Amino acid sequence: MATKDKPAAKGRNFDLRQLEYFCAIARTGSFTAAAEEMGVAQPSLSEQVGKLEGALGAALFERSHRRVSLTPLG
Repeated sequence: MATKDKPAAKGRNFDLRQLEYFCAIARTGSFTAAAEEMGVAQPSLSEQVGKLEGALGAALFERSHRRVSLTPLG
């Protein structure tokens, strides 16, 4: 239910697979390692995490060339 302080969660659709990818990245600290662990291609994993971040409206990871770390939201 939408309120003045809390808008409706319109467009905030995500699925369990995206959450599993998020957890794998958080655990491994690497999109590449997470993709290997999950048995998917890294570009596919990155795309799904991007969709999750889009649905939430914020970044979940701070990305560098070698590692990723969680943002405060992540």
